[in-house]
Amino acid sequence: MDFSDFDGIIAAMAGVFMISAVIILILYLISSFARYKYLKIRSYENAWMAFIPIVNIWAIVEATYGNKERINIYGWEAPAIVLKLWPVVAYALALIINVIPLIGNVLSLLLYVLEVAVLAMIFKDMMEHLDKPQEMVTAVIAVIFHIVSDIMILSATSSFQPGQQNWQTDNRVLNSQTAIDGPLSFLNGKI
Repeated sequence: MDFSDFDGIIAAMAGVFMISAVIILILYLISSFARYKYLKIRSYENAWMAFIPIVNIWAIVEATYGNKERINIYGWEAPAIVLKLWPVVAYALALIINVIPLIGNVLSLLLYVLEVAVLAMIFKDMMEHLDKPQEMVTAVIAVIFHIVSDIMILSATSSFQPGQQNWQTDNRVLNSQTAIDGPLSFLNGKI
């Protein structure tokens, strides 16, 4: 067996790895910059949080929904901390679900659907603050194909100046927060 073949394979794998790493870095920077611009427009003091995974969701939720104690998620009046820590909550649920035999795969699929639904709601509400309301179908597609949401946010933020909105004093009521009944309303304990 000729070892020069292995050298070629390793070189090809290293090349694919490097190209993949560069593409992932570029996509991450585009995503972070889009969220950074949104946070700057909303006058969020710690807009730099947009560049830190997991923490960026905290900042976006706070800048989008304000200092509310509870946020309406499809009819469920959830504690705001659930949405602010959504990546951690989803990961913890995934760990628990994956241990359950037989139905774990079905529950994992349901968790993915729930995760997309929550992130689509947050995206939809961000776009509503940017005066570009979206239909839920568009929001879901934008969340699944993440680069689409980044492009939409960058496009929408281009017509605003940094600090043009103040997340702490903006008292507009978002459409998602007016719904009192929804598929998750049973979680409110008011059956």
